This record gives sequence, C-alpha cells and structure tokens, in this order.
Amino acid sequence: MNRGYAGFYKEHYLRSSYEYAYARYLDYYSIPWGYEDITFDLGYKIYKPDFFFYDLKGNLQKVVEIKSRNEKAKADARKALDIIKNRYNIDCELLSYEELLELYKTLPFSLTSIITKWIESKDTTIHKAAHGELNGHFNLRHSESAKKKIGEHTKRLWNSDSLSRQRMIEGLKKSGIKKGYIKTKRENRMCKECTEEFETLVTSQRKYCSQKCAGKVAIRLATDRYVEKRTFIHHHIREYIIQWSIDNKKIVSETPFNKIKTTIHPLIKDIQNQFGVKDFRVISKAVFGEDCGRKELIKFMKDVCNEKIC
Repeated sequence: MNRGYAGFYKEHYLRSSYEYAYARYLDYYSIPWGYEDITFDLGYKIYKPDFFFYDLKGNLQKVVEIKSRNEKAKADARKALDIIKNRYNIDCELLSYEELLELYKTLPFSLTSIITKWIESKDTTIHKAAHGELNGHFNLRHSESAKKKIGEHTKRLWNSDSLSRQRMIEGLKKSGIKKGYIKTKRENRMCKECTEEFETLVTSQRKYCSQKCAGKVAIRLATDRYVEKRTFIHHHIREYIIQWSIDNKKIVSETPFNKIKTTIHPLIKDIQNQFGVKDFRVISKAVFGEDCGRKELIKFMKDVCNEKIC
C-alpha cells in the first residue's frame, strides 16, 4: 500500500495515508491528539514527531511517530525517539503498517478501506517524490480548493512564531547570501529563554539561542493552549449537565442510587457527541474538579433539580 498520499484532515496537513489511518483510529475512540505540535533538538538535527498526547493537566505525556515499512526510515525514527525519551522524559512510540493493522482489529471497519478512502479523496495529493506516470497528479493543476488550503497552511506558518517560520526566513536569506544577492550584517542578541548571548542576522526573527530553548518555550505555549481549551470544555460540560438535569427533572429526581448508570447513559452519549468526551473521569472532573464517581454526579444532578445549584 502506498503511504505517500498527503492531504488535509481536521485542518491538519497529514503527510501519509498511515497518519490518516491513525488519526481515524484515535477519533473513533475519542482520544484527543495534537499534530506536529513541537520540534525537538536532537543535537545532530531537529525533529518533529507526528502525534502528541497530553494528560489532564496539559503536560506532554507521549509522542507517536508514523513511518512506512522502510526499515532504514524506521531505524532512523527509533534513534530519534530514543533521544527524545531519554532527554525530555517523554514516552515515545513508533507505528507502521503492522502496528496499525493490529489496532484496526478492534474497529468495525478495515485498515484497507480507510487507506483506500484517503487515497481516492479529492483532497489528497501523491507525495512529490513520485514523478511522471507514477504520480497521478503529474502535470495537473491543483484544484481551487486545494490551492486555497495550501495557501492558508503557508500563511499560518508565516503569521506564527513557530520554528517552521524561522526556518523559512533563514532559508530565504541563506539562499540570497549564497548567490551573492544580499549581504546582511549580524548582531548579538540575548536569548529570551536562557538569557545567553548569541549572534544572528540583523533581519532575523530569532529570539532564542538554540532549538532547545525554542523547544522549551513551544512546550509551555502548547501546554497553555491545551489547559485553556480544557478549561473551556470543562465549563461547557458542567453547564450542559445542569441544563440536561433541568430538562429531565422527573427522570433524575426518581433515579435510585442502584440504577445511576442507566439514567446517565443518554447524558454521557450526548456529551460525547457534543464535546468529543466519553471518559467519565473527565466528565466528573468538569463538574467537581476531580473524579468523584457516578453517585456524586447523580447527587449533584438531583440538587440541580431541587434548585440547590444554579
């Protein structure tokens, strides 16, 4: 199976059919995930894994890299992931076709059907490494929707404070210097993370002395965004439970404590559909700030019905 098809899924530019298959697996089980959130400094190169997973406090817990069945590519990825694990104390996992096949045994649809759907989608394009007759898009123009998505993706990189933007700027400047078109002066700056002094071009947007410092800042920013999003979702889950209790006052009020699960099952399904959350521990934490169990939740809902909580 060709894994060289890239395209957009949920506003992320996934680079292969295997990445898409893994994203679909995560979404089926409502597992929150980030994509290419952080770049790590490995010493010999910078490295950006594919999928990122955080705990309820917003701390990065795990990264997953998706690779083809090429043994050299997998060996290089294992080396990079081992460095990330040892240097940053982050759990790392490498997945390829064989591992995805095992994961899909628990799903009601096959890995082959998902990959085929991705390849046949009009929003995907074959990898640029394939040329001529091997490339179904060779010598064809992008559709207007594809050009719009590519443009929006590039614009987000330029408007961000990301390492990708810095690399794009530095690449343009280095290209100009090599060809002799520009000669730009250099200056000393103070790193905004560690306060060490470093030298860079006066026109450079660099704020940090190294990828390591930039990575630390990126992790903090990603954590802050995750916490902010989680707080927003928790607030709305709590409000939804309150309104649901009011709308189903008779059912909630008459629910005995030995039949709680039956009563709240429709509520849990509604929350999963509305907010993508089905883990009861997360739902309980949205109400109480910690996992207090179903009994405390039904007590809370009964208090809402009795107008003790508004």
